[in-house]
Amino acid sequence: MAVIETYNMPDELFYTRDHAWVRIEGGRIRIGVTDYMQMMAGEITFIRLPRAGKDLETDKTLFTLQSGKWSGKVMTPVAGRVVDVNKDMAASQKPMNEDPFGKGWVALMEPVNMNDVSSNLLSGQAAINFLKEEILKNQKQNA
Repeated sequence: MAVIETYNMPDELFYTRDHAWVRIEGGRIRIGVTDYMQMMAGEITFIRLPRAGKDLETDKTLFTLQSGKWSGKVMTPVAGRVVDVNKDMAASQKPMNEDPFGKGWVALMEPVNMNDVSSNLLSGQAAINFLKEEILKNQKQNA
């Protein structure tokens, strides 16, 4: 696992430019928010989950989040069908902050084309470089 400053980045995951992670699980993908996103947002207080069974195109809103200081959305990383959601997140969003790569997952999807995951998302050094750029950009904005 890479650690960039204080942010964990598991090596086996793919990443989006809106700070979601994607894990390939057979013919499906599991999606959640990155360590960077949850740390920048602070304590997540609300999540609007996607509906299981819904077909979504790439870059449509997958789910929305709120914290005491921030609100935002995570877009669909690849076109596909939402086959399951982490219903526990509706009652308590704590796992998103405490275990973002485990119990804090949000949605499970069946992509239309699994090749889109590796071709459209960031991984390896490209993901690390992107996170470093985001950290630098945030530091400059807050200076």
